[in-house]
Amino acid sequence: MRRQTLTVSPDRPGAYRTISQALADARDGALVLLDPGRYEESLLITRAITLSADATAAGEVRVHAGEGSTVTVEAEAVQLTGLILSGDDPDAPVLEVRQGQAALDGCSVTGHAWAAVLAWNQGRLAVRDCRMTNTLGAGIVVTSPEAGTVENTTVTDTGSSAVVVAERGRLTLRDCDLTGARGNGVCVNGQGNALVEKTRISRTAKPAVVVEQEARAELIGLAVTGSEMCDAYLTSSGKVTVSDSTFTGSAGPAVHIGTGAAPVLRGVVVSDAAGHGLRVTDGAKVRADDCEIARTPLGVVVEDGGAAVFGGLTVRGAAQAAVVTGAEATAEFERLTVTGGTGGLRALDGARLTVRGGEITTSDGDGLEVAGGSSGQVSELLLRAVGGCGISVIGASSVTVDSATLRDCGTGAVVGAESELTMRDSEVGDATADGIRVREGATAEVTGCRVHGAGGHGVVVEPSARVALSHCTVMDNAGDGVRCVLGEPVTVEDCEVVGNAGTDLNRTRPGDRPAAAPRPNSGARTTASAARREGSPGQDAPSGEDMSPTGTGPLAELDALVGLESVKREVNGLINLNKMAQRRAEMGLPMPPISRHLIFAGPPGTGKTTVARLYGAVLAELGILAKGHSVEVARADLVAQIIGGTAIKTTEVFQRALGGVLFIDEAYTLTNQSKGTGPDFGQEAVETLMKLMEDHRDDIVVIVAGYSQQMEQFLASNPGLASRFARTVEFPNYSVDELVTIVRNLCDKHYYELGDDALDALTQYFEQVPKGPTFGNGRVARQIFETMISRQASRLADRPPARNSELSRLTAEDIEKAPEPEDDDKLHAPPASPLPAARHPGRAAVSVPSAQPLETLTGLDDVKAALSRRLTDLAALGRSGGEVRGMANVVLAGERGSGRQAVAGLYARCLAENGFLPHGAMRAEALSQFPARTPRQATAWTEAMFRAAAGGVLLLELDDMFDTLPPPYRAAIADAVAVGAQAAGPDTAMVLTGTDSRLLALLRGHGDLTRCFAEYLRLRPYGVPEITELVCRRLRDLGHVVGEDVRQELDTVLAAGFPGFGAYGAHRFADLVEAHCNGLTVEPKDVRAAAGAASTAGDR
Repeated sequence: MRRQTLTVSPDRPGAYRTISQALADARDGALVLLDPGRYEESLLITRAITLSADATAAGEVRVHAGEGSTVTVEAEAVQLTGLILSGDDPDAPVLEVRQGQAALDGCSVTGHAWAAVLAWNQGRLAVRDCRMTNTLGAGIVVTSPEAGTVENTTVTDTGSSAVVVAERGRLTLRDCDLTGARGNGVCVNGQGNALVEKTRISRTAKPAVVVEQEARAELIGLAVTGSEMCDAYLTSSGKVTVSDSTFTGSAGPAVHIGTGAAPVLRGVVVSDAAGHGLRVTDGAKVRADDCEIARTPLGVVVEDGGAAVFGGLTVRGAAQAAVVTGAEATAEFERLTVTGGTGGLRALDGARLTVRGGEITTSDGDGLEVAGGSSGQVSELLLRAVGGCGISVIGASSVTVDSATLRDCGTGAVVGAESELTMRDSEVGDATADGIRVREGATAEVTGCRVHGAGGHGVVVEPSARVALSHCTVMDNAGDGVRCVLGEPVTVEDCEVVGNAGTDLNRTRPGDRPAAAPRPNSGARTTASAARREGSPGQDAPSGEDMSPTGTGPLAELDALVGLESVKREVNGLINLNKMAQRRAEMGLPMPPISRHLIFAGPPGTGKTTVARLYGAVLAELGILAKGHSVEVARADLVAQIIGGTAIKTTEVFQRALGGVLFIDEAYTLTNQSKGTGPDFGQEAVETLMKLMEDHRDDIVVIVAGYSQQMEQFLASNPGLASRFARTVEFPNYSVDELVTIVRNLCDKHYYELGDDALDALTQYFEQVPKGPTFGNGRVARQIFETMISRQASRLADRPPARNSELSRLTAEDIEKAPEPEDDDKLHAPPASPLPAARHPGRAAVSVPSAQPLETLTGLDDVKAALSRRLTDLAALGRSGGEVRGMANVVLAGERGSGRQAVAGLYARCLAENGFLPHGAMRAEALSQFPARTPRQATAWTEAMFRAAAGGVLLLELDDMFDTLPPPYRAAIADAVAVGAQAAGPDTAMVLTGTDSRLLALLRGHGDLTRCFAEYLRLRPYGVPEITELVCRRLRDLGHVVGEDVRQELDTVLAAGFPGFGAYGAHRFADLVEAHCNGLTVEPKDVRAAAGAASTAGDR
């Protein structure tokens, strides 16, 4: 039987005039041919027919419905070929498939409804080589359980998601392009089931792929680029697999797995995401094999009870950390490779981490950090952590290491208090500082290991640590082989400890300072590692800077002291002078003799003894002193009460101090300040010291200390003293904030907590306590701490606590009232010092500050003027002695591409160039990336951010993902930032950026945060002339010549419709122009070609 063929044409004789008329006469299997034209109809198809454009006629066939669906299918099989389907009804899909199969081939569907194509009930789709768009809603929605397919199809510029598979829908999506969706690229929820193969998803406003609820999905060969929020959001309890897929350039995180999901990932590559590469949270589980993550702030994050098993993971260029495991999470890695980043693996807050095989190389930070009660197991791992610790175990944590190699680390392994390290059959080689350091209260068991080539000691055991070394080799280290305290629980059994530059097994006396490794300045080196560090003939010897251990040495301890900034600068200057003298001597250059003996002048309790100990340790580290130990004496230790006895006594003390520091406290008491008539044996001590100092000028450092005025009298008492003590270091009184910090540190050390009322009372105490010339500073801080503990004990004895936590909490009741000042105290109380105009000590603030860097910005004149005024106000405040803390903090509000980050960077440079900040470095952090599982976690992270930004600008971005965080998290982060900003010193500024609406919503809800900023600035959208200038500047930066004709063409094209996104869009458009330019000079036709390409690609 011949197939029935019906023709529909607007004007052909004998043809049907409407499609509905032809459908009424069509039988099952009929072919309905449509001539070119526009058919205003709403079609209901109930028979198995083919509706096709006539391929023999030129022109398009458009079927359009003003109301209802354009085509509704209720037939066993309907074929639609070569048609353009469109509709205007916002409540009706253009194509609705209720029953049977609708096969579309070479069609275009344009909708303005909640969905362009809908398959539901028992409907089924078979779509091939089609194009779909929908400005108001989704592209394709499938809820039917009948399996459908969509192949070689483009879905673009949808108002919500491009493809949705919901309820019990089933769909296969193959070799498709989904671009510009203002929702998701693919969303699978309910009990839906989707197979997505070789599909490209780009520029989605929400997560590109979402699989949630109980849905199932198999994603193969996916390529996701340019997501504005997230690449993949997987929270479904159903089976989900992702294979051989790439996720590139997300403006937020890449892959998020949460809420009980358990997907499987194979061959997944993540790169250039602004957030984490892969996050597993909320009890989710993941199995990932042969995956790669590159150039993201955080590579893998597993937290909040999540569990992850990785086989063959590579993380490259992670800016903050390659792997972070926290909050009772579990992570297992086999064949792990970490390269090119600044951080390695971190296990925090009770996490469990296992690594079997692999290589970790970091340029900064620790290779493996296990903290907060976490545990780790490491085997067959090669670890390099240049500038950090290979393995750091702190905070009551434990790590077991088998068959690992730690090479070229700052310190090989560090074990903190209450933590445990078990290391077997491993190697620790060529550490910059110590090989293994076991701190107070820690435990380490090291068996069958080799520790060699360290720039410091091989193994250092601090007091009260427990260490067992067995069947180990400790050799060729620049310091001692094994250094521990005599009488501590340290066992060394069947070990080979040989060839170390210091003492192979050095058991020091209790109370001795654990000095850094000595560096002999004469004599031949005897170890292989020492010979390597000396360099081959003809090479320059390493500088003093190269010799300093990073992060854990005496210089770091000096820096960590509270306050004393002027003292630190002075001591660092002395250290650098000694380094330079040593360097010149190595090069055979003359250097005037340097007197290393010092006077420490200032009130008691300001850290003079501590600084003296550290100074000696640093000089030992440089090889200037042989030991660096400190011998601390007073008059009674030097002076005898019989004639001739003082010289003997003084010489004995001096001999004990050779190779280190002799520290004489209250040295002025050695001279007869009272002008009495009796014998002055103290003067004999001074004369003996002067002779011994001259005889052993290169073997000892003598430091005399006391009150400033009395030390001047001490120098005047003997003409030879002034020549031997060439420099005086003045120690100032601690400020109120510094005294409070000392007490807080004591509380932390002894596990006490200060309530807010106690902090306020403590601050008030130090503000009111008399500070005469004999004020005890740090001693007073320690005394008040001891008094607080005593008063708390009495208070709790009278009123037993209801909770155990009260035993560690100190309140305002525990702080005594400050004593009333007496006349003498009032007379000598130092005047308050006004804040200097220039915060950076080496740079004075100019009277008329310059905002020259800001002038390089295109447009934004009102913002440039406002920031220029801010710089002027800061200078005026500094000159008048006003408070400048927080006065440099600003808010920059603007849309994406408005130049917020560029403005912040140039503002930071202005602050540094005008002396308000020590440097112009800017650290950027998105608020959504702040951990906030608890308020304390948010506070700790914020404090770390401010420390990292110290001396520069902390740039905080209120990003889109911040809105997706739970409200308690958002509140904790906002509160933490407010507290951190208020605690930050005047040497650090803060800039907050985001869109105007988001910023206002945040600041209106958090008054404390609002008060942290001095000014709120709005960055207005760029006009056409400014966009033109941005495009031209970008083209010139790319090496092209841009003439006036090109500027005029740009003005015309951009006025007709700019691609958007401000400076970002301007740079993208310039790149398009550059791609169409065939020579060095840009021509107007290149601009027109780029405009056409942008329009075609949907970039407007």
